[in-house]
Formats: sequence, structure tokens, C-alpha cells
Amino acid sequence: MRTTIQNVWNKDKEYGKYFYKMSTGQLPNMFCAEAAAYIIKKIYKSGSTILDVGCGAGHYLRSLRERVDKEINYTGVDFSPGYIKLAQKAFGSSAKFAVGSIQEIPFESKRFDIVMANNIILHVPPTPEKAFKELLRVSKKYVIIRTLFGQRNYITQEVLTNSDFKINKPDTALFKPDGTPMSFNYFNLYTEEYFRGLIKKLAPKAKLTIIKDLSYKKFDNTKATRSTGTKVVNRLQISGNLLLDWRFILVEK
Repeated sequence: MRTTIQNVWNKDKEYGKYFYKMSTGQLPNMFCAEAAAYIIKKIYKSGSTILDVGCGAGHYLRSLRERVDKEINYTGVDFSPGYIKLAQKAFGSSAKFAVGSIQEIPFESKRFDIVMANNIILHVPPTPEKAFKELLRVSKKYVIIRTLFGQRNYITQEVLTNSDFKINKPDTALFKPDGTPMSFNYFNLYTEEYFRGLIKKLAPKAKLTIIKDLSYKKFDNTKATRSTGTKVVNRLQISGNLLLDWRFILVEK
């Protein structure tokens, strides 16, 4: 099983445009961005520094400015250079952005008061321990992580097709001769017990709070993204045929 992050997002130009439109107000904020801002507002102090790991086009910054502090001291880092270019285009010099991996965050230890990583841990190759260690390392006080939870631990590879990237080629060869996918995206679920044990191991004295993300209203992203985009059915978030149990992990060091 591969252990490096697959940078499939730079290939997905349409998804980058989707993030950019949210960053610039052409599309509404994600409900999860609003939920993250709500959590941050409770722990935020004027002048606090915030690092957004896996920032995409900086779309969470828009919610933070609207709901926490319009002058918030924000830095975003993302694995995809294409997303960072979009973030810089959207926000100019009013925020700082850098290319970097969650497994090797390009900042010194205890640099930021609050560090968040939303919707990225599920895409990190197993195990997520190195990513958690890095998030804790660069944080002075708080780490906020939004990710999927499972009743059991699942390591899953979502095999991506040409149609996922809107490439006009037939999807006849999804796998290499050795059986590995031509292009894939990790989509992993871990149990609450696993996450609690991992944080206890890495930060034994930290206070841990797990918050279910139930702040959303009915929405349907399938038209804006792809057929497996997230939508709400009977108050449950669904992606294709998958039921999504999103939660925030709040760590206070």
C-alpha cells in the first residue's frame, strides 16, 4: 500500500474552481467552514495566529473573517500548488499562503495559536500519526481537525476515473498491471477509540473534545462538483452510497 500522499487535486481543475468561487463569494460558504468558525470563535483571542492546513483556495478564511475577526491573522498551507495560486489570487496580500504537506508542515514548532485541518486526514495514507504529530508540533495551544469517523477502522482507496477529472478519454484502464490504481484518493475512516488513543499517545496531557458536525442545513453539491458530491438526505450527509459521519476533534494542549 502506498505511503505518500497522491496529489490528484492539481489534476482536478474544476474542483479548484469550485473552491475559488467560495473564496471570492461567488458561491455560499460550506456549512463545515461555518461550523469550524463557530468552534474557533469560542477559543479565539484578539491577535491569535491561525494555520489552516489543507487550505485549498482559502475558502475557510472567508468564514473566519465573517464570523470570527475580519482582521484575523491567517496562514494557509496546501499540498497542491494550483490551489495555493488560486488562494493568492482570491486574497492577494491580505493573507499568507504556502505550499506544504500535512506530513511535513513547513513552519517551526509552536508557531501558531490555533492550527486546523479540515477534511484532509481521511485522505492521508495510513497511518495518520505523522500528520497528527505535525499538527500538534506547530500549535501553541489548540488543534482542530474535521474528519470522518467509522464504527470500525477502514483503509479505502477511491479509484479515480478520467470522467472524474472531466478528461475526454475512455475509462478502460483503471489499474496498472500490478493491480495498483492508475489514480486514486484515500478515503479512510477511523474509530473514536483510535483517535483518542492516538492523541493520548502524542499529547498525554492534552484535553480532547469530540464534536459531531450537525450544524448543516439541507444541501446538494452533486451538481456543483460531481455525482458523488455530498448531499443531505433525512438530515444525514451522503456521498454516492456512503454515509458520512463528520466530527471535529478539538485538542487543547
